Amino acid sequence: MLDIEDRMDSLNECENCRDVQIKKFSPLKDLINFDDYDGDYMRCQCGKRPLDIVMSHILKIMIENGIVGEKATLRRNSPVPLSDFYFSSLNPQFIQKNTLILLHPDFTPEVAAKLMDEVPEVKCVLKGSPQNVVGQLNRDSDIGHFEILEGDDTQINVMRTLLDEKIILVKNQSRHHIEVAMTTEEKLLRLHNYLDNNGIKKGTAIDGMCGLGALGIYMLKYGFEKVIFNDINPEMIEALKNNLEINGIGDGFEIHNQAFEDLSVEHADLCVIDAFPGQDISDIQEKAEKIADNVLII
Repeated sequence: MLDIEDRMDSLNECENCRDVQIKKFSPLKDLINFDDYDGDYMRCQCGKRPLDIVMSHILKIMIENGIVGEKATLRRNSPVPLSDFYFSSLNPQFIQKNTLILLHPDFTPEVAAKLMDEVPEVKCVLKGSPQNVVGQLNRDSDIGHFEILEGDDTQINVMRTLLDEKIILVKNQSRHHIEVAMTTEEKLLRLHNYLDNNGIKKGTAIDGMCGLGALGIYMLKYGFEKVIFNDINPEMIEALKNNLEINGIGDGFEIHNQAFEDLSVEHADLCVIDAFPGQDISDIQEKAEKIADNVLII
């Protein structure tokens, strides 16, 4: 079992942690002495460093190796920093070792190796753009990935719920859509309010594009007799099975690996659709309304 409580506690800084704010829009070279930065610079006795110091250390290496220009700034040129552990809206400003997943389209294997070797907080380096689709949009598209250059891309998201219990999602950031715990938590709140306000029969529900399974897991915990999980991406299905086990779900569900348009279900009390942002889901919504008494588009 994942040691979630200890991981949540580890996000908190100690009383000796000293924050440092570095100007985000000024060239980094004008703000810091590159020679000062090594793996222990500004490290607190508890083992953490301020986020701005860690990101400056990372950007320094990127400048020195030509990934970004000499006038690079933290705001415009930093890689996307992703924590290997998210808890709700808590965004730690002090980073411990081996916890940071970095994403940038111009990373090279050589720079990735340097980041892993010289910045102790870095756990994984991914090559790719956050604007690219990671996963599978529809039955006509390929499965998109970020490239793992170095390290372990496993990430854990922990969501608080109005059911007074947490939902835990484990994923691989190179294969799964970037969505932090706070965003998923907002979706769970919307689902909860919809269920509470509409008096929907807690019979059979469909999580039509289930991904990692958060919405369907919530519906089971809410009291639905059966949830049908479906996703077109087989990699998501494998992650879903793991997340069901982690959240203590052993029965009351079916799993399907199909395009939603091909899903064969005669009737459900509720169908929830959580599609990729910006996608045309008019045909999907039309089918959902044919097979379910109630449809919620998240």
